[in-house]
Amino acid sequence: MTTLLRADSGVRARTIVYWVTTAIIAFESAMGGIWDIMRIDYVKDVVETQLHYPTYVAVILGIAKIPGAAVLLVPRFPRLKEWVYAGVLFIYTGASISLAVDGDYAAAAGPLGFAAITCVSWVLRPESRRKVTFTWASSFEGNRLARYGFWTATGIVFFVLLTGGVADLIQRGGTTGGMVELGYPTYFLPLLGTWKVLGALTIVVPGYPRLKEWAYAGAFYDFGGAFASHIAFGSILSHKLWTSGFALCVLISWALRSKNRTLGPDDDATAAFSLPLRIPALSMPNRP
Repeated sequence: MTTLLRADSGVRARTIVYWVTTAIIAFESAMGGIWDIMRIDYVKDVVETQLHYPTYVAVILGIAKIPGAAVLLVPRFPRLKEWVYAGVLFIYTGASISLAVDGDYAAAAGPLGFAAITCVSWVLRPESRRKVTFTWASSFEGNRLARYGFWTATGIVFFVLLTGGVADLIQRGGTTGGMVELGYPTYFLPLLGTWKVLGALTIVVPGYPRLKEWAYAGAFYDFGGAFASHIAFGSILSHKLWTSGFALCVLISWALRSKNRTLGPDDDATAAFSLPLRIPALSMPNRP
């Protein structure tokens, strides 16, 4: 009986902590998204004055945050939730690093704390919100055209991410000039370059399907964010076509990847963190 009570108490504690942390992240994302879209004075002060980002970035983030908050709260959709968790973590860690680079270490602790809460929510999410039960990757197994399409799209994404990431890391003249023209601070380049290089390597190597899910999400956010930035800034058509084309290549590579590169029912990176849910059978002593 004691074992039953302890196991039941552990399950309840896990569920409570999961919903508290998820509610915090969803509420912060939804309210922050509304404030970002409205570009209230506080947002303008942080984004433009303190961090030196263009204010249109707040609108781009706000448009992404609100549906992301909804995805975290609604049941099921585990694969989409992976993309949302990845996006939320990118936002919080990026904000924390940007504030730290600006010298405001106290303010940097805030988004870093939200990043930690996001990780707790991700680790403790129930099975129905983390276990992917459907994948269409197996339907492309043995299809030569699909294989060619995958490697073509993957090669493009890998090349663009890797070369772009290296250019960001060494702050190549043309890359730096383009970033400044869009209104971004140059200190954003090393962070973006690091993410790009790591994402490129993760996408191209075999295995690691859950990590690949996050890398694909990051690559899509990178190209999608670049496309949105060029739209907001009013860049020439070629910039919009290239960035949207690269975002499309990410989706093609993701859709056509083989089964061993796809997150499926047997891939559970959080199993080691799970509280025990199975209760061992209790043996009753035989009565004389």
